[in-house]
Amino acid sequence: MTATANVRIGSRAAYAGLVFCALYAIVFTVLSRIPDASATQEAAKEFYESSGERRLVQIAGVYLVPLAGISLLWFTAAMRHRVAGLAARQDELLSTVQLLSAAVYVAMVFAATAILTAPAIGLSTGVVTLANLGADRSMLVVGDSILVVYALRAAGVFIGAGTTRALKSGLIPRWVAMLSYLLVIVLLVTVARIRAISMLVPVWVAVMSIFVLVKRPAEQPSESA
Repeated sequence: MTATANVRIGSRAAYAGLVFCALYAIVFTVLSRIPDASATQEAAKEFYESSGERRLVQIAGVYLVPLAGISLLWFTAAMRHRVAGLAARQDELLSTVQLLSAAVYVAMVFAATAILTAPAIGLSTGVVTLANLGADRSMLVVGDSILVVYALRAAGVFIGAGTTRALKSGLIPRWVAMLSYLLVIVLLVTVARIRAISMLVPVWVAVMSIFVLVKRPAEQPSESA
C-alpha cells in the first residue's frame, strides 16, 4: 500500500471520532433523562410508566452506545496512525497506554450503560415491576459511579497519553496540549457526581479528529519497482 493510500485511510478513519461525538451526545441526552437515585418514587414511576421513554432508553443503551464505543476505538487507531506518520520516532509505551486506556474507558461506559438502562429493559421484558422498582434504583448509584468516576479516570489517562504523543509529533500546537492537560487533571481528580462532566471526553475527541483530518504527513515519493 502506498504512502498516499495510508494517509487517506487514516483521514477517513478519523471521521469515526466525529461519529463517536455525535452518538455520545445523543446517548447523553437520552440517559440524562433517567431519574437518578435521589429522585422521588413518584418521579421515577412517572418516567418508567412511559413506554416512549423506556423505548428511547433501550435504543440508546442497546444500539447507540455500542456503536459509539466502536467508533472511539476506530478513532484511536486513526490517531495512532496519524501520529506514527508525523513522528520521527514512535513512543511504543505511550502508544500502548493510549490504546489500552481507550479500551478500558469503552468497557466502563458499556458497564455503566448496562446498569443505567437495566430498569427500563427489565420493565419492558416483565422481569421488573413498578412495585419493586425502588429496590433496583440503588444500582443507579453504581452506574453513575462507574460513568463519572472510574470511566473518567480511564479517559484522563487516554487523553493524557494521546495529547503527549500528538504534541511530540507536531499534530497539535502547544496551547491545545496545555488545555488538554488541564482537562486531564479535571478528569483525574474530580469527585463531583455530575454526568455532564463525561461530555468533556467527546469534546476532546472532536478537536483531535479535526487535527487528524487537517494535519497530514508529507507524502513520501514512492519507490520505483
